[in-house]
Amino acid sequence: MASSQLVHTNGIFYGLPSYPDTSEYQNLTAIVTGATGVSGYHMVKVLSTSPRWGKILCLSARPPPENFFSDLGEGARRVEHLAVDLLLKPTGIADRLRDKIQNVHSVFYHSYMHPLPKGNATDFWGNADEVSKVNVSLFENFIGALQKTNLKPKRFVLQTGTKQYAFYLGPAAIPAFESDPRVTLDENFYYTQEDALSAYCQAVGAKWNVTRPSYIIGAVRDGLLNHLIGVGIYAAIQTHLKQPIAYPGDYHAWDREQVQSTGLLNAYFAEWLALTDDTGNEAFNIHDGFSFTWGRLWPYLAQWYNVGWNPPEIDEAKYRVMQLPGKQTPRGYGPQATLRSTFSLLEWSYKPEVEKAWKEIAQQHGLVLDPFDDHYRSRIFSFADSALIGDAPMVTSIRKARQFGFFGAVDSYHSMFNTLHELARLKLIVAPTVSKFEP
Repeated sequence: MASSQLVHTNGIFYGLPSYPDTSEYQNLTAIVTGATGVSGYHMVKVLSTSPRWGKILCLSARPPPENFFSDLGEGARRVEHLAVDLLLKPTGIADRLRDKIQNVHSVFYHSYMHPLPKGNATDFWGNADEVSKVNVSLFENFIGALQKTNLKPKRFVLQTGTKQYAFYLGPAAIPAFESDPRVTLDENFYYTQEDALSAYCQAVGAKWNVTRPSYIIGAVRDGLLNHLIGVGIYAAIQTHLKQPIAYPGDYHAWDREQVQSTGLLNAYFAEWLALTDDTGNEAFNIHDGFSFTWGRLWPYLAQWYNVGWNPPEIDEAKYRVMQLPGKQTPRGYGPQATLRSTFSLLEWSYKPEVEKAWKEIAQQHGLVLDPFDDHYRSRIFSFADSALIGDAPMVTSIRKARQFGFFGAVDSYHSMFNTLHELARLKLIVAPTVSKFEP
């Protein structure tokens, strides 16, 4: 049966859904958790631009940064923030919620905690038990709190990610489909959260969705678990030192196909899910709609920062090899991945001349971030290394989202360019010297 829908363009985003101006799309209420993080805040941005959302209650453990409301423009008047730690017992969270909101149409859950990683690209995902324990607690405490109130959402959208397919444990089937079997080689809290969500929604008569983005492109003041911050710092310091940006991985990593997920597009998608009845009780992959490689980004990055660039090292003797610890791959067959690098951004960050250069840059540009602080260094640079240094492709299919009717897309390279400028506006990194993106 043929069907049609109206889509529109907004800046660099195109194919975005449009909604009818009817009563069912008016005076809606939403709860956004993890609202100061890179995913949560972009969710707030999207909801606050539309008058159909009459109230948006934002939850986070910490108070919002100073730009939280001012960057929302006119929509800020419909946004309220509640500082509440989801590690509290459900009763304590419920008491706070009762004072702030009486009904809710949609819940958008973006809360996430990641304990400090130990070091290299493999170590970033190496503390699975600890990561699972804290994130399962966050989620179960929150849905437990909802059950202790009269709040019964019509739709609950949980964002997880491509860790669903265990790419970090080695080669997985590509492109990954939502129907792929769960990978039980490691503790994965996504599965526990999804099961808890399904049970909760069945109990209260709500519909649920799970979204699975890849590495997220976006800029917020408080969200330092962001691969572009490490990349931007590296480019700016190398420019300051008048040294080229070298690539730390080998040609497998340079050429391996990946996908990126821009935070705003993820949020447009989550809103569309919440407002589209037919999508209920389904999980969806989501990304920018195009393939991505670091080999394509590197010349762009050099151009943006007016610095030279080097491709991967050709001298095999200069590589060190890291074998992923598990013998079995996520897809269940084939050889395990081997990570090869000549250096890492984390190692680079410990060079005295690098720290000295950043102090000079920070003073010159009034930057507020000290990426070499013990609390931040491994988060920033290990996360960037986990994106840069790899072997097997990391691609998910969005055919299911397209089949259900979502056609939003954005050029990942253009999105990264804009995000580097936005991170600079927030005084976290130095802006590219180029002001306009050229494809």
